[in-house]
Amino acid sequence: MSSTSSFAVGVRDATSSDLRFVRRLAVESILHGVPYGRKVSNAAVQARVRESVKDLEPTEDVVILVAFHQETSKPMGYLILQTDQVDTATGDRQSNIFDLAVHPRHWGTPAVRYLVREAARRTAAAGLEYMAGEVSAHNRRTYLQALRLGFETERYKIVMHCGEDGPLPLPERDPEQRTYDQSRRR
Repeated sequence: MSSTSSFAVGVRDATSSDLRFVRRLAVESILHGVPYGRKVSNAAVQARVRESVKDLEPTEDVVILVAFHQETSKPMGYLILQTDQVDTATGDRQSNIFDLAVHPRHWGTPAVRYLVREAARRTAAAGLEYMAGEVSAHNRRTYLQALRLGFETERYKIVMHCGEDGPLPLPERDPEQRTYDQSRRR
């Protein structure tokens, strides 16, 4: 368990009551990770995530960590870590941050730092040397935070929109569907 006196943040394995929080926040926060070039609606993305997390539980290969306020024990955010991944280029076994989110009222606290530090410890405890994750290219704030936490850019994911005659420009999301742009303006 980790803590800091100014924010009283701890990290624990998710309890059954934490899983309700994780599922709800996963549906709310997924909109911050939808790339701008995808034309899917926010409602469709959230419906897909709602379905994918309805039975979410920790397993031998899935660790669910929750950052919590130590004085109240209330959850602040979560990190879902897969410990059974293999890098496609090197063949190295590694962990993968499947999802990470902090409730907006806790943005700016050290919750993400504590979650990532504990995930790194769990990665090493599982006998793995590397932990990977993905950040949407338009979510610059999260990308820069990942770099400050010690992640390094290893490769770029490229995407092409395709049509009958070949490559097309990405269709672009409607501005009102760009949730992380809107949330940063508050």
